[in-house]
Amino acid sequence: MNEREQLQREVLQELVSYSEKLIPAVQTIIEELRGSEKEDTGEFLNEVINGINWEIEVYNQCAPLLNARSNYIDKKQMIAAVTSLGQSLGSGNNYVVADCFEQDFLPFLNKLSLAAKLVLE
Repeated sequence: MNEREQLQREVLQELVSYSEKLIPAVQTIIEELRGSEKEDTGEFLNEVINGINWEIEVYNQCAPLLNARSNYIDKKQMIAAVTSLGQSLGSGNNYVVADCFEQDFLPFLNKLSLAAKLVLE
């Protein structure tokens, strides 16, 4: 195993651990955006988006390794989800943002975590 692959595996291990926190956070922000809004929902939303961005960056850096064993992640679908999130955030409609998280990002994050676990087996 070369040094780059070893580093990618280390980052994927971090991703698996981080996903265990991020996925429930996405589920929580969906609930908050659909009516259980709290004082810090806006700040929490930004943290969730930063977490998603980090996981996307990990995917981009590790895609060849992730796709070597499985084809769970469709890059075009991921790009469409990012575009959809940008549009939904621009709409200012919290329900649209919540739907985007639920329909686009929860499946992506779950698939990414699963693909990372497969690589690490």
